[in-house]
Amino acid sequence: MDRVLQSEEVMASFPSARFDWLLACLVFAIGCGPHPPRMVPDAAGDDGGPITIDSGPDEDAGPIGDDAGTIDVDAGSEDLDGGPVVTDAAPADAGPSCEAGVRLDLLFMVDNSNSMTEEQASLAAQFPRLMRVLASGDLDGDGSEDFPPVADMHVGVVTADMGTAGFIVPTCADPSVGDDGILRTEGNTAIAGCAATHPAFLAFGAGDDTDALAGDFTCVAQMGTGGCGFEQQLEATLKALTPSSSSLRFHAATRGHADGANAGFLRGDSLVGVVMLTDENDCSASDGEIFNPSSATYSGNLNLRCFSYPSALHPVTRYVAGLQAAVGDPARLVFAAITGVPVDLVSDPSAIDYDAILAEARMRETVDVSDPNRLTPSCNVPGRGLAFPPRRIVQTARDLELAGSGTIVQSICQADFTPALDAIITRLADRLPNCD
Repeated sequence: MDRVLQSEEVMASFPSARFDWLLACLVFAIGCGPHPPRMVPDAAGDDGGPITIDSGPDEDAGPIGDDAGTIDVDAGSEDLDGGPVVTDAAPADAGPSCEAGVRLDLLFMVDNSNSMTEEQASLAAQFPRLMRVLASGDLDGDGSEDFPPVADMHVGVVTADMGTAGFIVPTCADPSVGDDGILRTEGNTAIAGCAATHPAFLAFGAGDDTDALAGDFTCVAQMGTGGCGFEQQLEATLKALTPSSSSLRFHAATRGHADGANAGFLRGDSLVGVVMLTDENDCSASDGEIFNPSSATYSGNLNLRCFSYPSALHPVTRYVAGLQAAVGDPARLVFAAITGVPVDLVSDPSAIDYDAILAEARMRETVDVSDPNRLTPSCNVPGRGLAFPPRRIVQTARDLELAGSGTIVQSICQADFTPALDAIITRLADRLPNCD
């Protein structure tokens, strides 16, 4: 983690909640006509069908299921190195529906803490190509389709800033809830041509201008580095996609935004892609007291609290179960992260070994002997900056894949994100239906 008192990392509190799985699936028959860029449709999404979890508990995270079909997504501490959580998910080839054509709802979680300037710029530089490839289905640029082109796309952005449970700490302008997992509408007017306000999400239809959408995305996603240094990447993503009808609760017993502030972004028959861009480990806290600088419960260096007290964080099982429940069908979810894994560990996107990544010495969290206010970086790129071991994010990707979703992890420790985004496109393409 970076230094919170001078720079960045840790996060907000969330009370424990029990997530009741409902065997229900609402399917909305929505037409597939073209949509002009930057229009927000009126129809709200749904959270789809059931997920069944029948495996035993992971090593430290507490109970996973019971005979009544209930999952405790908040039990225990968060150290999943003892093994993944395996779920009895839908088959990987189930995929999204073709009834309304090829649809994709793409959520970007962009870290806006103070070490992310270059990384945000790298994402913005590659985003126009990402849109062109998804809209054309032509990954290699030879003029022929390599996968079914996306005819209908929603693109939204959230940040990792979820506040610090009301405690006043440096870098956190809104200590209560931060940006709260609400889709960003504020444009960066420091960028030429950017409006001050944008729709909650960008909508793209077949024949629309991909470069226009990419320009709008840059205005929203290249938001600068004024966010809270206590990043809660997983919690922000989960709150953005969870409907208020879910029994899952967030900080101060609040509910998810999928059918409220973020209504219309998720659709019941689309492929859902989550892309995280962050150079830190996740610190989604279940006990907000961890952010109290004067805490009698959590003592020591505030910058290292999330590392020192993993039992104060939500277990990764919360995000494996919660994200799949929000989407409805595990096969309709692709989870991707561009984060602080060393480049050589993910150089072959077709052969990602999550357990080997987690076992790698550079991915172990240790206090940096040269700077005891931070952890040892997992990679250090001269002129670009440091990244730190994203263990919880890698664990989430591992367990989601075992549970039937598509996943990919790539390295943020490179100036050119072309290989990373190509890997993400390939993973999305693997899950897109052929709707010819």
